[in-house]
Amino acid sequence: MKGTVVSTWIKTCRKQYSENIINEALENLGWKANQTFSPLEDVEDTRVFKLFSTIASKVNVSEDKLWKSIGKDNIRTFQQDYPGFFHHDNLYHFLKSMDDVHSVVMKRIKGAKPPKLQFKAISRREVIFTYNSHRGMFDYFMGLVEGAAEYFNEQIEIKQLEKNENQLKLKLTFQEDIQYKKSYIMNKILSFGFIKDVHLKISILTAILSGLFLQLVLVFFNVRDSHILTTVSIIAISLFSVYLSSKILYRPYKEIIKEVKNFSNKDYTVLTRIETKDQFEEIFNEINTYKTNIRRDFVGFKGLVDEMNTFTNSISKFAEKMGNTSDEISDVVEQLATAAVSQAEETEHSIYTLNDNVDQINNIAGEEQNNKTELEGSVDQIDNSFKEVESTATEINMLLDRFKQVQDNGLRLKSKAEQITEIVSIVSAISGQTNLLALNASIEAARAGEAGKGFAVVADEVRNLSEETNDAVEKIKNNLSEFVSEIEKLVEDVASQYNVLVKENSSLGQAVEASSVANVNINTVADKMIDTSKRLENEANSMSKVFQNIESLAAIAEENSASAEEVSANVTDYTVHIKGITDSISTFKEMTLDFKDEISQYRI
Repeated sequence: MKGTVVSTWIKTCRKQYSENIINEALENLGWKANQTFSPLEDVEDTRVFKLFSTIASKVNVSEDKLWKSIGKDNIRTFQQDYPGFFHHDNLYHFLKSMDDVHSVVMKRIKGAKPPKLQFKAISRREVIFTYNSHRGMFDYFMGLVEGAAEYFNEQIEIKQLEKNENQLKLKLTFQEDIQYKKSYIMNKILSFGFIKDVHLKISILTAILSGLFLQLVLVFFNVRDSHILTTVSIIAISLFSVYLSSKILYRPYKEIIKEVKNFSNKDYTVLTRIETKDQFEEIFNEINTYKTNIRRDFVGFKGLVDEMNTFTNSISKFAEKMGNTSDEISDVVEQLATAAVSQAEETEHSIYTLNDNVDQINNIAGEEQNNKTELEGSVDQIDNSFKEVESTATEINMLLDRFKQVQDNGLRLKSKAEQITEIVSIVSAISGQTNLLALNASIEAARAGEAGKGFAVVADEVRNLSEETNDAVEKIKNNLSEFVSEIEKLVEDVASQYNVLVKENSSLGQAVEASSVANVNINTVADKMIDTSKRLENEANSMSKVFQNIESLAAIAEENSASAEEVSANVTDYTVHIKGITDSISTFKEMTLDFKDEISQYRI
């Protein structure tokens, strides 16, 4: 099926349901979420049906309800796009013209195969509407019929008569009469089932009427031998019979005149049929055929006018954009011309400036050569300084090792002092025990009397010695305590200085490492600067050649300035022509609208 109708269906679903659901359904079938279908694009039927089956599943409605709702909504969409197809007095005439619309579509769109519609009136208010389609989209068709009834604000009764795989036959009953049929009994009687010539019918009716009236006259006036009266009666009766016969049999002539007047009034809506079994019926059938053809042609005309109107609207917008663009181009070209003139002047000024720059670059290149020698000397000094710093770092590491030894010796000395303190404590305890023993000995000597006097003297000496020993031990203990405190302080100071020295040594190591990296980078930069100096010298030579090329460009800039001014004049003329085209398109649009108004007067 064609892309134009698929796009319309998708647009309808986007209005009725969530955009995300429609996008997901499109992506599930391999299309983009914003997929667009060109009007002449052929879209595979199976993919289209699969798409709307997926949408129905996602929105939780049956497929027949989905297609029916799409059909009802599409009536409004088609009315907006093709309003000319809806210029009818009632629903009957609109539905009757649908097959003509499909014929127009088949002519306009190559390869289009719309369904075939047959519309046959079976009574004043009933028609048989047959829908033939190899796709079998009956629910969509029912939605279109119901949507059309809502648009024309009419109530219709729909009865399904027959349905198979490719055909649906409905009986539609309308509220108002849809056709008019007039039967002329005398014309039908005089045809006798085979006479279709109205002149022969007039002759037959004239003969019958003449005979009847003649017999009545003869009987009424009792005429026997009066030939004059008989002749006059026959002439009068013949004239009257011919007049009356013509009057009777030419009654359909009024309907024909009425139809012709409808043509003059541009009214092709009413379909009237007559039954006379003669030329009048043939004439009326030809008139109806002509009306049908005219309606079909005007359906095409109105569709063409709608397309022309849409086309002129698009062209008008495009021309308006072209006009705005041409104005912008004109402004740009004018600015370009001004810029070209300014560029030529600036180019000439730049030549002098460039010449000075070339001289300065040459001077800088010479200075860079001198700087290169000084830079090489500075790099050598930096290398020597780095080596000295590295040697200092090595010596500091050795000093750290010695500090570590001093710290360890201080800790061992502290340990020894603590051991001596323990020994002194033991001696103090022994002195106390000795003093106690001397006291006990003195007591025992006193008990012994004279025999124990000598022992008492010895005991006193021992006690005195013990007390002196205890005093000496206390002094030693106090001195050792002070010595241990001094050692602890010394160890702490050594440890503190050692930690500071370790930290500083670490910083120095990082500095040495950074200096090493910096030294490498400096050497690299120095090499690059030396190379840059050489390249600068080469570029200075190249700039001299560029200077010569710039002089040539200055001449070209002057030529471009003249060309830009000429282009500016041409663009101005082009802008004037574009505005003329825009005015012509506006005029054509007005003509199209006038033509549309003229066609709208024809009621089909």
